[in-house]
Amino acid sequence: MTVQFAFPTAPFVTSHVRDSLLEKLAVLRKEWEAAAEGDSLVDVSASVGLMLLDIATQLGLTPEERVLFLGARLDQEAIALLQDSQD
Repeated sequence: MTVQFAFPTAPFVTSHVRDSLLEKLAVLRKEWEAAAEGDSLVDVSASVGLMLLDIATQLGLTPEERVLFLGARLDQEAIALLQDSQD
C-alpha cells in the first residue's frame, strides 16, 4: 500500500484551532498507544472505520458533522458495533 496525502501542504488553520486540534489528536494517539500495550502503533492492525470514529469523537463532532465526516454507511455501522459491544 502506498501512503498518499490529500494535500501536499497543510491548509491554513488559525493558531488556536491548530493547537486545540493537535492536543486532541495527541490524546487520541496516547489512547491508541495504551490499547496497543507497548507494541508499536506502526505494527498494530486496526479498523480504519473505528479509528475515524475515534477522531470524530475526540473532535467532539455533532451527530450531523460525524455523518458528513464518516459518511452515512460507516457512521451507522460504527455506531451499531459500539452499541453491540456495550450490550
